[in-house]
Amino acid sequence: MPRRITGVLTVAVVAAVSGWMTLPPTAALAATSNDPTCKTPVNGSPVTGTGPSATGYVLNVGTGGELGTVYETRDGSQAAFPKVSARDGATGRTVVTTFARGRDEGDDRTPPGQVTSTDGGVTFPAASYTEDPAVPTTQLRDGTLLGIDFIPTSLTTTTATFGVHRSTDGGATWTTTPAVIGLSPNLDGGIRTHGAPLQLGDGTVLISYYTIFGASHQAPGRYQQHTSYVAASTDGGLSFSTRGRIAYDSTGSNGYPEAAIAALPSGKLLSVVRHQVWNGSNFNNLDTPRWTTSSDNGATWAPLQDLAVSFPYGYDQFDDAKPKLLGVYPQLLLMPNGVMVLSSGRPDNWVAISTNGQGTGWVGQLTYRNCPTTGYRSHGSTGNTAVAGVESNRLLQVGDNCDITWSCPAGDSGYTIDAGHRIWRRFIDVLTPDVGKIDLATKYRLGQVQVTTDMTTRPEAAFDGSTDHLSSAVREDGGAGTYTLQLDREYQLTRLGLSLRNGAPESARIYASTDGVNWGNPILDAANRTHLALEYFPLSSVRARYLKVVADGPYLNELELYSTVNSFENDPVNNRPRGFTELAQTWVTRSGVNGSSRALRLNDTSTELIAKAVWPVSTAATTRSLEFRVNPVTLPNAFLFDVQGRNSGGTAVDAYHLLVRPDGGLSRHDASGWTSITGAGLVPVGKWSTIRVQATLTSATISVNGVVVASGVQPSSAGVTGLLGYAFASSGTPSVGDNIVVDDILLGS
Repeated sequence: MPRRITGVLTVAVVAAVSGWMTLPPTAALAATSNDPTCKTPVNGSPVTGTGPSATGYVLNVGTGGELGTVYETRDGSQAAFPKVSARDGATGRTVVTTFARGRDEGDDRTPPGQVTSTDGGVTFPAASYTEDPAVPTTQLRDGTLLGIDFIPTSLTTTTATFGVHRSTDGGATWTTTPAVIGLSPNLDGGIRTHGAPLQLGDGTVLISYYTIFGASHQAPGRYQQHTSYVAASTDGGLSFSTRGRIAYDSTGSNGYPEAAIAALPSGKLLSVVRHQVWNGSNFNNLDTPRWTTSSDNGATWAPLQDLAVSFPYGYDQFDDAKPKLLGVYPQLLLMPNGVMVLSSGRPDNWVAISTNGQGTGWVGQLTYRNCPTTGYRSHGSTGNTAVAGVESNRLLQVGDNCDITWSCPAGDSGYTIDAGHRIWRRFIDVLTPDVGKIDLATKYRLGQVQVTTDMTTRPEAAFDGSTDHLSSAVREDGGAGTYTLQLDREYQLTRLGLSLRNGAPESARIYASTDGVNWGNPILDAANRTHLALEYFPLSSVRARYLKVVADGPYLNELELYSTVNSFENDPVNNRPRGFTELAQTWVTRSGVNGSSRALRLNDTSTELIAKAVWPVSTAATTRSLEFRVNPVTLPNAFLFDVQGRNSGGTAVDAYHLLVRPDGGLSRHDASGWTSITGAGLVPVGKWSTIRVQATLTSATISVNGVVVASGVQPSSAGVTGLLGYAFASSGTPSVGDNIVVDDILLGS
């Protein structure tokens, strides 16, 4: 977000806003009248009949339901250039969004504003609006909220003084004190900070800043060449000194404002830097990001490299043969599940993920597009975005719509969305492999999971979806801690995610038991781990009703468990479920779910289609068990569930074709039609029931809520030679109105 910085050794004369850019008369970004990409708003991932992979990483921007408004002006005033920060709150993640209220001009000193959400970013009440402190903040390891102003209050040749805002009561009250940054080399231009502070495991606080140098530090005629630095504080943000230079070009051909910094799981620092190229008259050219890393906490940085992001769903910013990746105001976020996220934009807003722990191999997706059919592609949003984590696999991105300074000028028209002035938010899912995540938090809240521990400070923090330092179960006396979970059922565990002590080394051993008495050898020995996020460990043939963590220290930061039960907790919200095929009128829902935060919804509203989802299995078995929870929300017709199979000719058949009737009874289908196999009332509408089918090639036993209700049930197809996967569906066409929620699916042999 660099902007015109003028004056030498004086108080900067720019507004507290971000995203400076002035389009030259012959703008590099072409007019959009012939650009078909501008005619398509962003509305989630492409809809197909198959869901994303169950075994790979998934980046999901959701549907239009994930897009909402943070703040909107009704009087034509400014709301742009947002920043966002999140921390643990009393009822969930507290999310604070700050934004500019003034124009992106040097003489506009309008104070910025901010709004606060206490429900993880779902709502930002207008009554929460304030102007204090209106800077992005970080929660330090001692609980202090710390933020630093974008603009300095004073400058000398060797120092820049900024206002530092801190709160020790969770943001209820704030104090502002001056903090001096020691500069090197001497300054003869302007200076700005970039983003929120970053605290390292040893307590050091880092901030990124960028400068525009005068004639003594840049090539002749290279007006507005930027250089980015990192400064460090070892006294909790009271004072800073320049630790290292992130990006600089001595030839004067490249400018590097806005350097985002984040810590990788390896402990290295990653920086993604806005990059500008001298175009013969100025540095106001296309912004192509570059990246670098540091192995010594920011003192030295590796040579810069061009950032590469693939967009598998397609993203052509120019609609030409050689599109380039563009982005301003880069923002980095290490998710609790270990995935690094990059957010940027201009002309469109986008997000990308790196799954390898190294800050490379980026995969991106467009998140917001508002461009005019006449005018310039960059108009409609400044491209300034920010991100904050709200769950271990879910984040919030904020952006703006039509900055009044230059983003929606009168000469443009026909915007993809509109010309309103607002801050928007979009929820984004960042999913690691595996669909069997157990929702420990919800089960604990409902009393289905029990905890026994000497880590008595916030024991529930061990599975709250946050790896913040303060979001840990802690033993108060500092001794070695033991933490035992009694699960709601016996599971076959497939994977374990563990974060012990955020930012400092700790060791632990993990044990599993089916009875809480016999524990055996550890299923995992995690020795001398320094965690910044969850570390994942595959498990093989581990059956457990109880799990025990024996730590050598007092911390258990976060714990995740995965099993063979398909729980949808690691699935894309409001989008197609992972691993399923033949999908129609079916998606992952958070509405009306009990016992977990996500489930599968089948909602039949079409007279031409049925709602359907199929879990394909290629390897046949002679026995299959299918168990699932189901809530028929409305059921005027029927809910169908199948155990699929094949016959001697290899043809796919419905081995057992079954349904729940509107009266709550079960029926079976064969060549002669539907036959009732139970009486009414077993699976009532509006309530959760657990159905289990234990099938062989010749008969099946069906249980509801642990009670056998039918046995000796014959196959629906003749000559079944193998049993495969399963399918769920509403009743046939043209009937409509069946709305069913399914969860916790277990397919066994």
